[in-house]
Amino acid sequence: KIKSVYKKRNFFIYTKLLTVPFIMKKIALLMFPFVLFFCFSLNQETVSADEKIRDDYTFGEIENILVDYLKEKGSNLEVGTEEFNNFVIEQMDSDVDQELASREDYHLICAYFAEYLHRLSLEEAQNENSVADNALFELSEEVKETTLGEMKEEIKQEEAVDEAYRTLNFSTMATGTINLSKARAYAEKYYKKYNPSYPSFSNDCTNFVSQILYAGGRPMKGKTTTTLVRDTKAWFVMKRPDGSFSRSTSWSTVVDLYAHLTRTQSAYSSTSKKNIIKNAKSGDVIQFKKKGADRYTHAM
Repeated sequence: KIKSVYKKRNFFIYTKLLTVPFIMKKIALLMFPFVLFFCFSLNQETVSADEKIRDDYTFGEIENILVDYLKEKGSNLEVGTEEFNNFVIEQMDSDVDQELASREDYHLICAYFAEYLHRLSLEEAQNENSVADNALFELSEEVKETTLGEMKEEIKQEEAVDEAYRTLNFSTMATGTINLSKARAYAEKYYKKYNPSYPSFSNDCTNFVSQILYAGGRPMKGKTTTTLVRDTKAWFVMKRPDGSFSRSTSWSTVVDLYAHLTRTQSAYSSTSKKNIIKNAKSGDVIQFKKKGADRYTHAM
């Protein structure tokens, strides 16, 4: 007699041969490996099915799930507003809404939030007036119709291109290029108040990290009056005579800062907070990817 119990992705098999003729015992014993193989195969199919379900969600569908949740809570947050952007950032940083964080589909929402913040950063980087006009931000219809699986593949391709470039063009930066005392002094002075010499962004972490690195002596690269430079060889921000800014995406976008820094310096990644702390040194940049998300969204 064979019983199989399935629970999520783990399965347990319990077998017991009852008192039956010897031939039946032999048949049962011979069948057991096949039943075990069948159970294992079925379990593998279940895992694949779960992953497929996750990857088949579009960003638009997940946005609708989130909007419905906010309505049920009686929240007046509207997607694209400054208040909503702040909520997304705080949720990704510290799970301020514990009820939302405890949902079974929270991994989907984190994936949506990560892409939302990435696109918001790109949008604001292209806006000469930064966020001064307080315009609503929305994911494009193209992004909303994209599935998580499709976006995951797109991100992999982007990372592969960056990695190939780094492999071919890596040149180590000289040690001692950051003056830690100056970097710390800048961080302590401006972590609570905005420095008007720079543009500000909704998700402002990378912008602030770049300012700290520059204050510590890292030289800007590729300065130009062009509104926006996407080539990650460049790293700069510059105020023009009319008060607007020219900049590189690497100055304020998480993934582009990583692509720029790793052209000259090595990087270390881990899912263990303990390992990151063990390997980190003063002056290092640390970036975070939320569980469930496919993109990095925070830098410090």
